[in-house]
Amino acid sequence: MKKKIIILHDTFLYKWGWERLILMMAKTLKSDLASGFFSKWSFDLRKEWFKWEMISVSSEIFQKGFRHIKLKIAFLFNTNFLTNYDTVIFSWDSISSVRNCRQDTKKIYYCHTPPRYLYDLKKDYYKKVPLLIKPFFSILTYLFQKMYEYDISKMDLILTNSINTQNRIKNFLWLDSIVLYPPVDTEKFKYISQWDYYLSFARLSHAKRVDKIVSAFKEMPDKKLIVIYWENDPQKKEIFDISEWYKNIEFITLPWNIWFNDYIGNCIATIYVPIDEDFWMSPVESMSAWKPVLWVKEWWLKETIIDNKTWILISNWLSVSSIKESINLMTPDFCLSMKSDCEKRASDFCLKKFEIKLKDFIK
Repeated sequence: MKKKIIILHDTFLYKWGWERLILMMAKTLKSDLASGFFSKWSFDLRKEWFKWEMISVSSEIFQKGFRHIKLKIAFLFNTNFLTNYDTVIFSWDSISSVRNCRQDTKKIYYCHTPPRYLYDLKKDYYKKVPLLIKPFFSILTYLFQKMYEYDISKMDLILTNSINTQNRIKNFLWLDSIVLYPPVDTEKFKYISQWDYYLSFARLSHAKRVDKIVSAFKEMPDKKLIVIYWENDPQKKEIFDISEWYKNIEFITLPWNIWFNDYIGNCIATIYVPIDEDFWMSPVESMSAWKPVLWVKEWWLKETIIDNKTWILISNWLSVSSIKESINLMTPDFCLSMKSDCEKRASDFCLKKFEIKLKDFIK
């Protein structure tokens, strides 16, 4: 009898890289998929050729703090169906449901990062909490941290997305893990041509610093920027307001990601300058289309960069002037000269290599 596999992910709320990763994992393993909920704002998995069972353990909720608590409760108490599975893969906050697995179930945790509000960024989160809620926040984070440490100790195998995250797991939890870099379906991202625009396709949020990219292009009217966004991006209004009346900055939303690959395949280069990120698939998608990436010199890039061959790197301290300076270096001819290096580097993260490694771990 074929062994049953299921992957649990906290929510399919956005069209982010982790949702694409989980979808590729599920299709590779032909596994069922469970989530807190599947939102209309995220991928329509059936249109992405996902054919197996989809299970929602809760209902949609969009307010971030309440969503976290509600989903934690749902994964604790609404996942008794896990007794039907021989292998369970956990992602993000779904880890709480490990308590509902059979004892002989193979339990694998793909750790994107230990929850940062419980560990390395705990003080930063605490500062943002209103004064009256601080005692409640302290109690809740203490309980959640104890739960997380208990749940992760029950895993048979911990996989993670980068050496940087692997070090966090070791430093905070004293546990070993194995790096399995997220894949990119490099067959989908191809060089098409080189048009007259630079491309940003990070979500509009403070952590992605798209506002700085937009501010830089406001001061470069001779250069065109296209920004791909989603309707529920948290910083959308603010960024729209600061870029109003600038004809060289264009915003595009792509329902169901239609034409997304074409926008990458036709740009001069992509720009991606997030804060403290471990691994993200966007730059690899860019390289797959032979397009270099403008990035910040920090974190997981230390594991993957080939400076001035597939990337132009800004120093750790990001400013509007440093973006402008780098964009001026990324002329169309210079970016074309990086095509073969981009293609070669992207192949290290191709879906086929990922599938082989993932199946080996399942065995």
